[in-house]
Formats: sequence, C-alpha cells, structure tokens
Amino acid sequence: MTSSSEAVLARYARRNFWLNVLDGSAFTFGISLVSRFTVLPLIVERLTDARWVQGLIPAIFFAGWLLPGLFTAPLVAAQPRRKPWVLMATIGERLPFLALGIILLTMPDLPASVLLVIVLSLYAIFATSAGLTSIAWQDLIARIIPAQRWGVFFGLQAGLGGLFGIGGGALAAAILAQQPFPQSAGILALICFAAMVVSYIFLALTVEPAQAPIPTRPFHVFLRGLGPLLRRDVAFRRYLFCRAAIAFGLTGHSFLTAAALERFHVPAADIGLFTGVMLAAQAVGNIGLGALADRWGHKQVLVLSAGMGMAALVLALLAPVSTWFFVIFALVGAAQAGYQLSGFTLVFAFSPPAERTTYIGVANLALAPVAAAGPVLVGVLATFTGYGMIFVLLAIVGLIGMAMLHWQVAAPVRAEQVA
Repeated sequence: MTSSSEAVLARYARRNFWLNVLDGSAFTFGISLVSRFTVLPLIVERLTDARWVQGLIPAIFFAGWLLPGLFTAPLVAAQPRRKPWVLMATIGERLPFLALGIILLTMPDLPASVLLVIVLSLYAIFATSAGLTSIAWQDLIARIIPAQRWGVFFGLQAGLGGLFGIGGGALAAAILAQQPFPQSAGILALICFAAMVVSYIFLALTVEPAQAPIPTRPFHVFLRGLGPLLRRDVAFRRYLFCRAAIAFGLTGHSFLTAAALERFHVPAADIGLFTGVMLAAQAVGNIGLGALADRWGHKQVLVLSAGMGMAALVLALLAPVSTWFFVIFALVGAAQAGYQLSGFTLVFAFSPPAERTTYIGVANLALAPVAAAGPVLVGVLATFTGYGMIFVLLAIVGLIGMAMLHWQVAAPVRAEQVA
C-alpha cells in the first residue's frame, strides 16, 4: 500500500466505518424480512408439502454465495479498487426482491408450482449475485476498516440491522397475519427492496483509494496454486475442515420453521415473531460477540457460537410446546451472528494481505460442497426419518467440528494481534 493510499484511508476512516455499518445494517434489516430461516420456509411450506424442497433454500443460498468466488478471486485481485466491482455485482442482490414483490402482488393466482419456481429462481439470482459480490466486498472491508476494529465493525453492522429488524419482525408478523398469502410475502419483498436501496446509497458513498493490483493470473494458474496453499498452511486447512463440520450442523437451522409448522401448526403471525426474536438475539449477539472477539479471540467466539447453534437443534428436538421456539430462534440468532462475524475475520487473519482474495476464495471453495449439497441431502433424509433424527445427526457433526476447532486448531498470529 502506498503512503498516499494510507493517508486517504486514515482521512476517511471514520466516515468509511460508519457508512459501511449503515450499509450492512440496512441490508440486514431488508433481507431479514424474507429471512431464509423463517419467512422463506413459510413461503415454501405454503406452496408445497415436500420436505426436500425446504433443503433447496439453504442449498441455493450457499451455492450462490460460495461458488462464484472461485472464479472471481483472480479477477478481483487484479483490480486497483474493489468498490466498482461491488457496486455493479450487488445490483443483482437487490432487484430480485423488487421482481418478487411485484409478481406476488399482481399475479397471486398463479399455480402454486409456478410461484414456487419463481420464488426459488429469483432467490437463486440473489444468491449468485451475492457470491459475485462477496470476495470483493470482504476485501473492501478488510482494506478500509483497521484490523483492530474488524470485530466491532461486523458486530455493529449486523447488530444495528438486527435492532431495526426487531421492528421489522413485528411488522412482518402483522403483515403475515392481516394480508392473504402470497400478497403478504410480496409486501415484505418490496419493503426488503426499499431497505436495500438505502443500503446501496451508503455503500456508494464509501471512499476507497486505488492500491497496487496483483497481476492477472490465468484461471488454471490460480487453481494450481490452491493445493500448495492448503499443504503449506496446515492450521488454515484444519480450520476449514472444522468450519465445514460446524456449517453442516448449522444447516439444521433452515428446517426449524418447517419443523415448528409441522409439529405445532403455528400461525403465520408467529413466524414473524420468531423473526423478531431471532433478529433481536442477532443484534445483541453481533454487538456483544463482536466486542468480545476483539478481546477474547475470534476462534473462541466461533466455538461459543457453534455451541449455541447446536443447542438450538437439541431444544427443537425436545420442545414440548411451540413457545420453546422463541428461545430456539434466539439461540439461532446469536449463533449465526458469531459464526458469520468470526468466520469472516478468521479467514482475514489467516491470510497475508497480498493473498487475501485467494484465501477467501479457498475458504469459499472448501465450504461450498457441504453448504450447497448438505441441505438437499438433509431435506431428502428428513422425508424418511423426520426432522427429529436430522437434528440429532446434525448436532453431533457440529459438536465434533466445535471440539476439533477448540483443541486442534491454533489461532492465527494475526487473529491474536487483532484480539
């Protein structure tokens, strides 16, 4: 990094910090209104009773989020700035919710099968665009936010979004209770889009100076470098294995709403309340765990978050009444908060700055098979075993990953310096 770039970053450090906190908060609030843990499973459940289709929601999300990064990492690294790429690619994250809202409001009488295809197709466009954005966005944040503030930044960003989302959860509950389906879902999608427009404005105001790009490498050269990187960095390789096991365990969260609907026939309004509880816990978790991670360590916070996530699955198995799901979704919110903020930050900490985009790409590639295929497999198994057995199996896998991370993976030196 040149001295002039450092001077610009220092000059705009406070502005960039708060603009991107507000960007992420508005985005988090918007996407929470069509949450993949609560509202989207409700939509799918209203359109089909096939359990395996529920597994498509997380599968689509993670396939879209993780796989495109493998192809974009060398392209992003060759650019002097990350912001132009982010501003272009992220448009595809936002427009699908505008289209979804318009379709559900103006064509509610379409056959359920057609609506289901539309919902999943638009969600796939959103997820793929998120994947095209992800590496450039993560590297942008790592460039413009000082390393010692990563935990606080991610915590505040998602935490404020969660606080806004508490009101959003109440709004979602009211809309789902008072408006007919699918129009209710269409209204939520349009509010989501409006929040994402606000988010985009904050993002566009970010100041990013140009930095020396890495010379463009042919894609086959980039791929050949992934194996040596993993062989060389043993701790990072072990971390990815443990994180994949934890991620597989956390896929159970995507089936909690379907399990509650099936066992207790909870009304649609309660799904909105579940969303509000989850977002409140996510807000508190992001702010609290982000600050804790900067002092205690991101590895320790990831272990703690995994434990909370597995506890949610165990409680869902044991729940005698539907009210338990308020506690369950509170655990989901806190667990997802810690998993996301410390999962991001540990990859940053393992990677030298010059290789950051490569490390992010490798991390995404390593998680992609589990995250994309795992939920579909879980959904198919749930068809034969029911949700209870699935929650047991996923909790066991997640706990194994958590234990191995705690005892067999040393925290990277940069993570210790950040903490």
